[in-house]
This record gives sequence, C-alpha cells and structure tokens, in this order.
Amino acid sequence: MIRSTVIGVCCVLALPIFAQEIAPVETCDYGTPHPSAPEEISQFEFLIGDYTIHLHAWTGQGWTPPQPGVTARWNGRYGLGGMAIVDEWFHPDPAQNSNAPRGINVRMYDEEAAEWDMMWVATGAHQVQDLRAKMQEGRLTMWQVYPERNDFLAKFEVYDEDHWARIEYQKSEDGEWVERFKLAASRIDCEASD
Repeated sequence: MIRSTVIGVCCVLALPIFAQEIAPVETCDYGTPHPSAPEEISQFEFLIGDYTIHLHAWTGQGWTPPQPGVTARWNGRYGLGGMAIVDEWFHPDPAQNSNAPRGINVRMYDEEAAEWDMMWVATGAHQVQDLRAKMQEGRLTMWQVYPERNDFLAKFEVYDEDHWARIEYQKSEDGEWVERFKLAASRIDCEASD
C-alpha cells in the first residue's frame, strides 16, 4: 500500500481538477467483530465505514491544502467472520474515474507477536506487501516488512468518529523521521449517499 500510495500521491498532483464527485456507498453493512476476536481489533475500528480522502503534503512548515476536487476513497469492514478488518483503497474515487487504481488490505491481529499482520495487494503492484503495526506512544504505527523498506513509517491519528488521518514519514538527512504526506479521512454518511 505504501509504494502505491507514494505513486498515487505523485499522480494526484498531476491529475486535472475534477468536479468533486463521490461514488455512492455500496452497502452500510460493515459487519461486526467476532465475539472471539482479540480486543485489539478495536485499534483499527476507525477504518470501519466509507471515507473520502484528501491528500496533503508536508512543506516543512505545515500541511498543504488538498487539491480541489480530487479525492481518494477508503472503506473498511469486518471480514473473515469478524476476525479481521478488510479495507479497500481507490485513487481517485471511482465516481471520478471508474477505472481508478485500487487495492485491498487484510488486517489481522497476531496475539503472540502483539502486533498487526497486514497483507496489501494493489493493481499495478504485481506483488503482495507484508506490513505490520502496533501501538507506540499512543498511536497506531505501521511499517513494511516485505519487500523490506527501512525508509517507511506511517502513523494513524483518530480525531473523532468521523475523521482520522494516516501520516507517512520519511527519514531526513540526519536520520530523523519527518512528515511527508497525510491522507485525511472524512466519513461518508450512508444515508446521504443514497
């Protein structure tokens, strides 16, 4: 997902400005966690639902405003009988381009390792990416295991039940992690999209 996100970020900046359109929500049935699911499944529950995504780049001083009219789409639901979270990514929103590049992620909590195992596959990537995540300093933090990518780190921030962000970091010349991109999510109301 990470490499695809970076490619998508570059593509977003090159896309023409669309009238902002949002594809209707396909279903409002996002499932429920299985009664035996680990309690940590709640760490990613903010992904459950349908979201429009705006991209922001870090300038060194603050975040850029989003490109007018261009949005991505991210939706999540409980999968594998409520033992996992399955989320999909479309860039741009399918209402803006029905052939939009897309990907899917399956997130399962590994109780023995005390971290999330995630597998991401996307159009154009030609391989599955193995990602991991766990809570660090109060934030869900994600990194890539395969193919090995030591220069990638992402953290999730949850603002309220309808807004969250995924912030991607890169290493600076002095080896410090610094912000690079932010994917800002806003919930799409199921009833409003009918």
